[in-house]
Amino acid sequence: MTANIDFYFACSSPWSYLAIEGLQAIAARHERQLSLLPVDVGRAWSTTGGGRPMGERPQVALDYRLVDLPRWRDFRNVRLNVQPAFFPVDHWLSTRVIAAAQIAGADLYPLTLALMRGCWADERNIADPDTVAAIADAAGHDGQALLTQASTPEVDARIAANTDAMLAAGGWSVPSTVIDGELFFGQDRLELIAWRLAGG
Repeated sequence: MTANIDFYFACSSPWSYLAIEGLQAIAARHERQLSLLPVDVGRAWSTTGGGRPMGERPQVALDYRLVDLPRWRDFRNVRLNVQPAFFPVDHWLSTRVIAAAQIAGADLYPLTLALMRGCWADERNIADPDTVAAIADAAGHDGQALLTQASTPEVDARIAANTDAMLAAGGWSVPSTVIDGELFFGQDRLELIAWRLAGG
């Protein structure tokens, strides 16, 4: 593998979920390592002014989201419920658990994809500790150990560092992908990412 593809994300973001499988395939095709970096989305928004929580968005944006998500779901051929049972959902527990696994040097892709699918396809509450532990166990991790590690200062520091790196790269929200110093924002940039890696 050569240089990483840095993917800044939150499991509570449907756009992050829509991107991850395609991005993993692109990374493998181009012999790149996909580096999964969970971030503090709220801090990124407040720092840059580049986003707002669902409850603070204008109705026109909320309405369009319900039009656009099904199109991208079908285009990407990803299993996704546009209005899942547990949404809006707090992103912090899933973010912390993935950061704990990141510190441990674990393979983050199966865990991250499982947590995203839990929220967006399987009607599971990824803000509930027992649910998150069960998802982590099924993905090959020790769920309870990750929950314990998730509340440590080391995890806070890792999330802060990930967020700092995304902001330094010019990112303001998720998903943000950085390749060789170049930022691509949104899941709708996968085709551009593939083009760039192919020499475009």
